[in-house]
Amino acid sequence: MNANQLKKLIRLHRYFGMVLGILVLFWALTGVLHPIMSATQPQPVKRMPPSQELDLRSALAVPQLLKQQQIEHFSALQAIQLQSQQVAYRVLKPYQDMAEYYDSQTGQLIQGAEQQDAKRLALWYTGLREQEIVSTTLIAEFSDDYPSVNRLLPIWRVDFSNGLRAYVDTSQSRLSTLSNDQKMWMARIFRLGHTWTWGNQAWTGQTLLMQIALIGILVLIFMGIGLFFKIHNRKNHRLGHKPMRFLHRYLSISLSVFMLLWVISGFYHVWQKKPDIQNIQPVFNTEDLSLEAWQAVVSQPLQRLSLVPIAFNQHQAQAGWLFQPIGQNPMQGSMTAVKEHDHHTHGKSQAPEIKLIDAHTVNILDALQQSRQLAASYLNLPLNQLGQSTWITSFGGEYGFINKRLPVIKIETTLANQLRLYIEPSSGIIAAQVTQQDALEGFSFAYLHKWTWLPIDKTLRDILLATLAGLIAVMVMLGFWIQTKKH
Repeated sequence: MNANQLKKLIRLHRYFGMVLGILVLFWALTGVLHPIMSATQPQPVKRMPPSQELDLRSALAVPQLLKQQQIEHFSALQAIQLQSQQVAYRVLKPYQDMAEYYDSQTGQLIQGAEQQDAKRLALWYTGLREQEIVSTTLIAEFSDDYPSVNRLLPIWRVDFSNGLRAYVDTSQSRLSTLSNDQKMWMARIFRLGHTWTWGNQAWTGQTLLMQIALIGILVLIFMGIGLFFKIHNRKNHRLGHKPMRFLHRYLSISLSVFMLLWVISGFYHVWQKKPDIQNIQPVFNTEDLSLEAWQAVVSQPLQRLSLVPIAFNQHQAQAGWLFQPIGQNPMQGSMTAVKEHDHHTHGKSQAPEIKLIDAHTVNILDALQQSRQLAASYLNLPLNQLGQSTWITSFGGEYGFINKRLPVIKIETTLANQLRLYIEPSSGIIAAQVTQQDALEGFSFAYLHKWTWLPIDKTLRDILLATLAGLIAVMVMLGFWIQTKKH
């Protein structure tokens, strides 16, 4: 390469640097912000749902109550202990967001009960007093304060006078997340600078433009590496008396490997996005619930009881009673049972101690088989095309914290893309779907973007990543400063 060609290449590198450097700066600064968000976000006082003691042996049977209230069809039903001496049946009707609560002894509708239940859960998780509650709102869509990364809808938002906001899922008595103004604004800034999203809404062409920008930055990095080795020993390019240029050049080459890892894994992450399989809202028929099944379920004190889909037919769902007797380890933890953003907590996937019976025939069922039936319905596949089913009781590997729901059952398939479905038995909902390509992308993002392979504490890893991102921001600003001084 002659001197004239080298000069043109340097000029081209500087031009691209001025254009794409702004995007690199945004990504670097918001990369610094991410661990700060993780370290400063509000934390719950308790991380597990309140315990329950459900003695329904003398209670009104659910099939009788539903007929008494003239409810022929419904989508969900759980037994909830609202107070020490009051157990209610939570009934969600099809295509509605707010459930109704009925007293288990009298069968009477409890006015405003779901709102009160949301308050009860918010107080449990935050440790605050009822007098500090300012408002309670049912949320049916994602927002800036409750973005789609939280997954769960509908959800109840409980606002406190100190600015804290608790988002609770009354159907499973779990906490989705805690928020406040600081967290909301940091999340807004992060989404704006890192994913180019404002108001939690994607815009047309966003993914394509981001891919083009990442390819451009990748070219810029390789161009910079090539130029460094071309000119660093040439006399006319030595920078002994130009400390800012010297610092920019050697900081750039030192950080180039880290930038490549982040850009390549970021591009793969954006490129691999795909549509999800749509969940089916179950519709149960009251006529299908037998008194014999109910009596078999409530013959002993329970700590949880809910009606769940065990298979989907053309227009309705086949129902099963999922229950857990007193004295066994609680099945359902909160989404915040591990610290938010700590996405790789590993543990044994032992089967929870639960029981499941057909709500019509009283046949004893297996939760693994239930999830296989649901997977076959979702995918419209025969059961022989489904592989192994396994309990997943902790976040880790390809089923990370971002999926929110635990415990779930992993169902493998024999499809060409090696699709795996993760189904939550307590709701019948698909918590995640992962193909072999998805798993490879997740591995790439975890190892190359977040460096989970480092055998150090998460806090130390966050500090290291934030420091490197901060140095990249310094490198870009040095480049801008040098270029402006030339004119």
